Amino acid sequence: EGFAPLRLCLFAEPVNVYRGTRVRFEAVLANEDALVPGEYPVRLLVVGPQNQRIFQKTVNVTIAKESPFASPIFAEDIVMDGPSGRYRFLASLERGGAATGGETEFHVADPTEMPAVKADVVLAGSDAELTQWLGDHGIRYRALAAGEPSQREVILVSKTPPAFEELWRRVERGATAVFLSPDVLRKGDQSLGWLPLANKGAASPIRGWLYLKDEWAKRHPIFDSLPAGGLMDYTFYREIIPDTVLTGQDPPAEAVAGAIKASQDYSSGLMLAVYESGAGRFILNTLRIRENLGSHPVAERLLRNLLNYAAGL
Repeated sequence: EGFAPLRLCLFAEPVNVYRGTRVRFEAVLANEDALVPGEYPVRLLVVGPQNQRIFQKTVNVTIAKESPFASPIFAEDIVMDGPSGRYRFLASLERGGAATGGETEFHVADPTEMPAVKADVVLAGSDAELTQWLGDHGIRYRALAAGEPSQREVILVSKTPPAFEELWRRVERGATAVFLSPDVLRKGDQSLGWLPLANKGAASPIRGWLYLKDEWAKRHPIFDSLPAGGLMDYTFYREIIPDTVLTGQDPPAEAVAGAIKASQDYSSGLMLAVYESGAGRFILNTLRIRENLGSHPVAERLLRNLLNYAAGL
């Protein structure tokens, strides 16, 4: 029983979109002389979360005597306007052969189903794009200013370093600070020099090569309504997973997500961790939330979850 190298390779891009976004679908038939010359109908389907038919088309593929080993057979942009959930792009030969492959998945999110952020957000540092996004999405915010707050604050730190002495003072008195990137914590030659920890550790690269690292996320309010509780799904989290982890810090109150590489050598670290400090907390993050905010629904969900968790909601 020889191996027949007949395969249908399918691509959907991007793989995580908002409802109403165009998705590019492509199909390639890898024949490698498995099919004799002739006409072969290929059925293409896009099905939704309940296996409802979103798109259907049959294309006729001509296999000539001197056909290339692999041939593009379909490419089209389609607006995804169905319900949120997991979608599949499927393909099969209707007659003349039985190809392997023929399935890929992508995800659609309805922006109206995003959780509301009810707490006011205090912005530490400047980030014009983030400020614009918060305003456009009805999230109340104000700049970090001197003075005594009237309530426990949710402080969001993005691209530029804030006034750290004031920030840590407020955390000690009960605020929760959410860091969208470890870069703002750099102080001199210390990548996390502004952390108020005895062992500050570092933000270090962790990359796979032929053998990938394994990323994990625990079940936690920060991952509410997102896949969690084990290894992170590469299809779902592909653009969100970073190549930077937190290493060498004092143990956090909660380790929420991290990565392990145990192939050529061993290295590991955290991508999301919650620390307690005085009466408050701070949340360190290396996930690519800020980089994908506005274009990737998982980034938006994570940010909303982070803000609600920080507010105790």
